[in-house]
Amino acid sequence: MLTNLTSRHLVALFSILIFSILLRSRKSFRDANTKYFWLTIISCLLLVFEDVLETAAALDPSLRFWRLLLSVCGYTFRSTAALGLLLVVAPKEKRGFVLWIPALVTLAVCSTSFFSDIAFGFDADYKFYRGPLGYVAFLVPILYLCLILWIVFKRYTERNGAGRYILPICGIFCLAATFLDIYYGGVRLNEALVFSSVFFYITLYSHDSRKDPLTGLLNRQAFYDDCKRLDRSVKAVASLDMNGLKRLNDSRGHSAGDVALIAIGRCISEAADRDTLAYRIGGDEFVVLFFHHDEQRIVRTEERIRESVSRSGYSISIGYALRDSGSTLEDAIRVSDGRMFEDKSNYYRQNEHNRRRR
Repeated sequence: MLTNLTSRHLVALFSILIFSILLRSRKSFRDANTKYFWLTIISCLLLVFEDVLETAAALDPSLRFWRLLLSVCGYTFRSTAALGLLLVVAPKEKRGFVLWIPALVTLAVCSTSFFSDIAFGFDADYKFYRGPLGYVAFLVPILYLCLILWIVFKRYTERNGAGRYILPICGIFCLAATFLDIYYGGVRLNEALVFSSVFFYITLYSHDSRKDPLTGLLNRQAFYDDCKRLDRSVKAVASLDMNGLKRLNDSRGHSAGDVALIAIGRCISEAADRDTLAYRIGGDEFVVLFFHHDEQRIVRTEERIRESVSRSGYSISIGYALRDSGSTLEDAIRVSDGRMFEDKSNYYRQNEHNRRRR
């Protein structure tokens, strides 16, 4: 048994050990997400021992019940291991009980093996065979992995960012391992899930280091990095600045100001599309980089932001600039900043005029 454990699972055990140490040392990283990484890692560790014990039970027909039990557990752990990764990348509001239902279906279907061969069973020679519902245990991980790929594509693929390659490759790698497990058996899916967990963690940790913790937009350092990295691709710039933040902080406290900035960040994020990147670069300062020259689209984006911010009960000043063929990105930013300050001056001038009239 020890030989089987080391020969078949040495790489997986080593990866689980190293990743467990990493998780323990990074408790502050997305505390809710960390527990879902643990779900995947613990499931993979249990799969290791399940495989070793099931292999041993396969040698002795008197252990038929235990082999059935271990097989049921193994197929269920495959689903929960993939579920852990899905819960990591899924939006918080989508992490409900519904995502657990396919894993519970796997458990229910596989448990029928105790009294039926509709899922799987053993013939007179104690050889394993799969029944009509035997592929449910593989279809559920495939479903989870496809959802992971979809969510990663929608939420984590920045323009030219490494995550747009690494995370989908991890998902495809796990899908390929699942199909190999279907046709050839072995431990491929287990190891693929462990390796993918490590790369998911590293990539998402790097992704979060580029995010502003208050608004969820990209942060100042990401802005500087992207201005260098994507210089030639940026076609237009919009500068945005909240109106009245200091007055709000002075009158109602900084917590009220944070609430306002969160709301504005959400408005900007909702108005942006895949041809834009949005940043919070200061207290109440925001920038949007556009990767197209369509001025009408830029104006529509500006209008959506203004209207959304206004509906939230706040105000924002905006200025934008298209980048000419001979101008630098810094030139465009200076122009957009100037137009934003002009818009802000008009706001305060109008606001003061309205107060005098009252």
